[in-house]
Amino acid sequence: MIGTVAAAEAFAARVGPGGVIRSSRTLADATGTSDLVCGFGVPEFRDSDTSRLSGIAELLAPAGQLWVFDSPAAGESAGLLSMRISTTLSHAGLAIVDILEGRCVIGVCAMVKG
Repeated sequence: MIGTVAAAEAFAARVGPGGVIRSSRTLADATGTSDLVCGFGVPEFRDSDTSRLSGIAELLAPAGQLWVFDSPAAGESAGLLSMRISTTLSHAGLAIVDILEGRCVIGVCAMVKG
């Protein structure tokens, strides 16, 4: 889990006591390999500079999923934000698996290609 403390606490409550959760406030501090990595409002996923995403594939176990959740800025459409994030992830070498769009929150799911 990458993101704010509040997001990590809300996510941990959903996973329950049987799950293992590692959290990091920034993408650069994330370590380990997981079946599921979630990012909440992480600026690097919105940025077209994919060099900042080096090592993202190493965070995912084989067949692991990366879910990126974010909210559009004032005046920005959810579609534009999800397209920007999915393009960045694709350029970083990940395959886009699913995109969920709401008015306030979007979710993009990606996996390592291959």
